[in-house]
Amino acid sequence: MDKIINNTKTAVALGMFDGVHIGHIEVINSALRQKSFMPAVFTFAVLQKNENILPYQMKFAQLKAAGIKSIYSADFESVRGLSAEEFVQQILIGKMNCGYVSCGWNFCFSKNASADAYELKRLCAVHGIEVDIIPPVSMGGAEVSSTRIRQAIRVGDIALANRMLGYELTYELEVVEGAKLGRKLGAPTINQIIPADCVLPKFGVYKSRALVDVIHYTAITNIGIKPTVGDNKPLIETHIPGFNMDIYGQTVKVSLQEFIRGEKKFGSIEELKEQIHRDMSQVTG
Repeated sequence: MDKIINNTKTAVALGMFDGVHIGHIEVINSALRQKSFMPAVFTFAVLQKNENILPYQMKFAQLKAAGIKSIYSADFESVRGLSAEEFVQQILIGKMNCGYVSCGWNFCFSKNASADAYELKRLCAVHGIEVDIIPPVSMGGAEVSSTRIRQAIRVGDIALANRMLGYELTYELEVVEGAKLGRKLGAPTINQIIPADCVLPKFGVYKSRALVDVIHYTAITNIGIKPTVGDNKPLIETHIPGFNMDIYGQTVKVSLQEFIRGEKKFGSIEELKEQIHRDMSQVTG
């Protein structure tokens, strides 16, 4: 938790904020509009394994980029037993010095998720705290939600996922040393390990963008287990045409833009090499 100065009143956006998608931004913007309060967020640290849209630290970075000044990230077990009134008294007032609250229309809290946004509004009114309940944001005839974004990522509809996120799905991860097969195929790659707590994108090849130091590169990214060479460990492997620097240990941002094709096993390394060059031609023109 970032430090909240005791005499600083906060406008608190409530939610899990996994992905910090365009619906979440509406909740956050409500808090940001309260100019007499410091914008803050109450959230939880992690979801279950293979469920997070963004790694933990990237979620926080997105919240800060949106304008949030302080984040209270609670351990779910520490608050799950609180009654609705205790949550308002102990967390919103006691911990966050809250003067204003925003939340989504489907926000639930308290023991067994027994209280909803309208109960929150009733309880906060007793303490003179205004609550703004944000209606759902829709896209393509359905509500934008973290669940829908996860499903889009799983099936490879990265273009839809990015539209709902409001930005390109990005992994900011350390570059690790791989088997260096890409070098032998004329397509050296930047290798990164997918965090275990993140939802896995559909295995296959993506048009992507890589940020190395301060330079953006058009790139091509393979996510998967390299079935042709018998490796079954999921990796992010990004090839930047013309880039051949050793950057092991550095942190690189890789953003997925468009799904090109699914992962498949080739009859030989030569067939794989030919396919890689065909894939590269799709992103380089």
